[in-house]
Amino acid sequence: MKPNTASNGTDVVLAQWDQWLGQATDRLMDLDGRAAGAVTDVRMDVAAAFVCRKAIAARVEAMRTAGADANGVAQRPLTDDQGQPIGSNLENAAALLTAVLDRVGSTIGADEALAGRIATDSIAAATDIATAERLAVELGHYVQRVAAVRAQLDAAGRAPGPLHDAAVAGASLRHELESMAADRDQMFTEWVTVPDTIQHYGDREVEVRAIVERCREKVTPLPTMAVPSVDALGEPVPVEQLRAMPWPAARAIMQPMLTRLDRLDDAFDQVQARFTDVLSQRDDLRGLLQSFRDKAGGSGLAEHADLEPLFREAEGELWSAPCDVDRAKVMVDRYTAAVNQMIDASRRGAR
Repeated sequence: MKPNTASNGTDVVLAQWDQWLGQATDRLMDLDGRAAGAVTDVRMDVAAAFVCRKAIAARVEAMRTAGADANGVAQRPLTDDQGQPIGSNLENAAALLTAVLDRVGSTIGADEALAGRIATDSIAAATDIATAERLAVELGHYVQRVAAVRAQLDAAGRAPGPLHDAAVAGASLRHELESMAADRDQMFTEWVTVPDTIQHYGDREVEVRAIVERCREKVTPLPTMAVPSVDALGEPVPVEQLRAMPWPAARAIMQPMLTRLDRLDDAFDQVQARFTDVLSQRDDLRGLLQSFRDKAGGSGLAEHADLEPLFREAEGELWSAPCDVDRAKVMVDRYTAAVNQMIDASRRGAR
């Protein structure tokens, strides 16, 4: 700081110093209050800052009474009450006080940030591990892991690194157990609907078996697929009884049935699709045979002596029950090829 020391600017210079001193004093008082909670001992620096501030305040007052010689007073060396040097002049002393305040502020700020992290990790770890302990007992899982993390937290104390590691381990363990608890709750929610689901699949089984039986009557060969049996699932254990069990035991009962129920839709769909596919092949062959019969008729060959036996043979197989689809396909292929050949020959003869 280099205020204007001209005689007509003394009041301006003093006002600047008063303002600077007021700001430095506020900052020093704030740091003094925060120093008590700092991990690092900054008491000596704070005490030195008070001494420096006192000397600066005294020099500003001396300038105020010096009149025209205010600038000369400002340039004189500053000492403390014991005569120890503080600065070669007022500006030098002010720079020293600013440096001390900066250093103390930086140290206290770092300590406060560290204390904040310690507090955050301590609270989070305590909360997460308490939750994990409760869930571990409920679920019958990770009891030993939770006990190990609890011991890790106790051993960490207030040491930042070990405490943070314990907090991370506690959060991870809580997340895993909460995920398991969510799966448990979802499984119980699904279990309530199991009786209705079994009834639904029982009705679906009746429908699919009817389709399979109809296909057996009408076509061969059929897939070697069994229709899933809903009765094989057995009766579901009442949900109240399951809730009274330890979770691992309840899950061992619920999970297999829920998994099988989830797969029944696809199983019934596959059986129905595979059986009806053979019936669809027969119907497609019927349509193809009739379309070539019409094609032959369009060329005046519908009842040709060479074509009619082939048509009647394929027709007889396709409209029999059960129809051998593989055999019928050979017959239809033979008839369609003969129709195409005869039409081509007639066209060449016409030309």
